[in-house]
Amino acid sequence: MLEKFLPQNWRANPRNERTFDHSHTVARAAKVIAAQTSVLDPELAYLYGLMHDVGKFHLPPRESYKHPRVGYELLKSPHSDIAAICISHPFPDFDARHHILQYCKNDEVEAAEVQKILQTVEENTYVELIQFCDKVSTIDGYISIEEKLKWYNETYGISLQELNAEYIKPLLHIKKKLEKLTNRDVYELLLK
Repeated sequence: MLEKFLPQNWRANPRNERTFDHSHTVARAAKVIAAQTSVLDPELAYLYGLMHDVGKFHLPPRESYKHPRVGYELLKSPHSDIAAICISHPFPDFDARHHILQYCKNDEVEAAEVQKILQTVEENTYVELIQFCDKVSTIDGYISIEEKLKWYNETYGISLQELNAEYIKPLLHIKKKLEKLTNRDVYELLLK
């Protein structure tokens, strides 16, 4: 389904190949975790993981921070459930204005639009699953939340104190919820 929503020349940009690989890694993680629950459909979880970054394929690298909204706009009519995943996946804190503005590279207009859309999205287990899987997935494997946050700190200079409030607490809450649903340590599920 992902290919249906990609621009024709998407392979011309090497960044898109990395996004494509990352999307498949997120999708596999979501499917593995969902398969261990009695409440999530593994195939639907895979689809959501596969589609979460579709907006990136439609933007130049310097504007990739707009991909949650672009993905949402692209999918809101035919697939509102997937659109909700696209807009919400970077924001496990959901309504932290500071984080949204920072994510949107201080683009006030974009941040306001994202926040407005997020207010219409209902948090659910699939949204949380993709938020978690996105954060622990690399291009070809999986890392812990703490390792990913260290990478954010080193790459973007976001303080660990900020990340604690906006990422660590919500993500650890999601991790606990997923572990309750699976009766397993989710890292062990992903690393086997």
